[in-house]
Amino acid sequence: MKIKLIVLIIFSFIYTEAISQKYITKTGKIEIFSQTPLFTIDGVNKKVASILNAANGDIVASTLVRSFRFEEALVEEHFNENYLEPNKFPKSIFKGKIVNFSDVDINKNGTYDITIAGKLTIHGVTHDISEPGKLIVKDGNITGTTSFNVSLQDYKVKIEKAYKKAIKDAILLKIHFNYKLYKKS
Repeated sequence: MKIKLIVLIIFSFIYTEAISQKYITKTGKIEIFSQTPLFTIDGVNKKVASILNAANGDIVASTLVRSFRFEEALVEEHFNENYLEPNKFPKSIFKGKIVNFSDVDINKNGTYDITIAGKLTIHGVTHDISEPGKLIVKDGNITGTTSFNVSLQDYKVKIEKAYKKAIKDAILLKIHFNYKLYKKS
């Protein structure tokens, strides 16, 4: 009887540890892209922080808007000064969850189709989103990817009249996170 109790306690401890695992990245990547015959917006931010809670699929991601880099300095200047205004709205944040996280086995290598749903805040405006993505589990690490369009108008990003035809309202976001198991030190 005592052996069964000890085994049960050990199993409970292991199970509790397993379900409370968190995966993090501080070097997530968001790429933004839009192209018209007159203008191309092509930027990348490699300083995105994110936490994935392996117990329930909750995700939080945050980035400083000023961390986006562009090939053309003028595009970067306009992005920061005229459009995203990081002095007023320094961060973009996503808080949500993987809706079908129960379909993912983080202990088994594989590629899993997921749906991410939550609140995305850009330029001080928050909207609910629900987008498809993938989780790739390989040797204890998790990679999360998704891509979707956001509307500049929906997030109250104002485009000057002179550039209305040169810049699309829909901006493609490609998101890539390489999560590592968070180990308390």
